[in-house]
Amino acid sequence: MATIRIYPGVLSRILARSKQVGRVEIGGFLVGQVVGNQVLVKGASFPRQSGTATHVTINDADMARLADELHKQGDGNVIIGWWHTHPGMGAHFMSGTDIATQQRYQAIFPKAIAMIVDPQKFTRSLDIDDLDLHVFRVVKDKPKDYRYSLVHEPKEVIPDLTKLLLRLDATQYLVLEESWFERMLRELIGESITTSEFTERFSQFLELAVMFSVISIMLLLVILSIFSLAS
Repeated sequence: MATIRIYPGVLSRILARSKQVGRVEIGGFLVGQVVGNQVLVKGASFPRQSGTATHVTINDADMARLADELHKQGDGNVIIGWWHTHPGMGAHFMSGTDIATQQRYQAIFPKAIAMIVDPQKFTRSLDIDDLDLHVFRVVKDKPKDYRYSLVHEPKEVIPDLTKLLLRLDATQYLVLEESWFERMLRELIGESITTSEFTERFSQFLELAVMFSVISIMLLLVILSIFSLAS
């Protein structure tokens, strides 16, 4: 098995998002490269999903969308596996569903990995020693826990983080899960709304609402003035 090296920006984004959702399971796809005998985990996506305290369902259509976007970028990054959280349950095991999911990934990409994180203890202490993270592959229908290391070299980390930050506003690069309000709007108007589109439309709505309120107040004042003159 190749050496697994994880870029710190990957964990930072996963842990930050986990802190936001609390004890709800979340997951996504891992992005990176296989270079020689190394599997480099450079990015984590946040596809549309629904989760509970013990289960998460990811929108598989977003996997194809992400793969297509990575191909267009042409920088050698591909989907190299998947990740999900086990909040409060420990990251040292794979459920039967996890094993079946990982087997599907390995059928597509033989070197695919599964990264499981229990963020609860770390997000309380922010002590790296409290980070509960395991990387698995399935061998002969059983999960095998593999060692990993974090990338620390500045010449590798800084360029990668810079590229990531430059792409955060590109909504087609990483597909973010919908909020409950976005889902409600999508169900009402019958189309998908990305986060940036939602922000823009909501801003436009507020502008129209303010304009409508001002016009309504002006009309009310005119009507009151007319009645006042008539009396």
